[in-house]
Amino acid sequence: MFLKQVLISILLGLLSVIPLAQASTETINLDRLTIQVKGIVCSFCAFGVEKNLSKLPFLDKTQFGQNGVLIDINTQEITLALLADKFVAYADIATAIIKGGYDPVSYHGVIEGRIQSSDGTLYLVDQDKEQVYNLPQTAELTDITGKRVLIDITLTAAQAKASNAEEVLVSKFHVSHVYEFSEPRMQYPQAKFRP
Repeated sequence: MFLKQVLISILLGLLSVIPLAQASTETINLDRLTIQVKGIVCSFCAFGVEKNLSKLPFLDKTQFGQNGVLIDINTQEITLALLADKFVAYADIATAIIKGGYDPVSYHGVIEGRIQSSDGTLYLVDQDKEQVYNLPQTAELTDITGKRVLIDITLTAAQAKASNAEEVLVSKFHVSHVYEFSEPRMQYPQAKFRP
């Protein structure tokens, strides 16, 4: 009876570790941006948008058929492979999609950076791309000012069109991870903070 209880305890202990191991193998795609687009229903239709987007200088042309653009007509989503050290021009993405005859609805991505505050405004500074995201003032963000974080962002079509070289306005976000000081730090070039 005692041996049976020990075996059951060991088995339960092993089973409780499996989800942790699976969770740690998930990768976060910092180098991807997904755009929900209205109206793309066939591959031929998508060709013009793909051609326009593939000209953008911040795409990783080694991905998705050597142009950095993946269009899924079933979900009406465009996924862009981004270069790690290049500024993302959201307004240029919007222009390329509209020029191709479609309407971008929303933009989804994961940004790694540091929460900073200037004149009462909170920013997520992506030091790798030297890009600044203007975030809404929330108690959650105020509490983590100065910390390195991963944030899932969503931009509306209007926010993407209105973004500029100085900053990107974000209204919808989710903090997916706050780095502890003991976690390995990524090496970034010194970013110019331009609120």
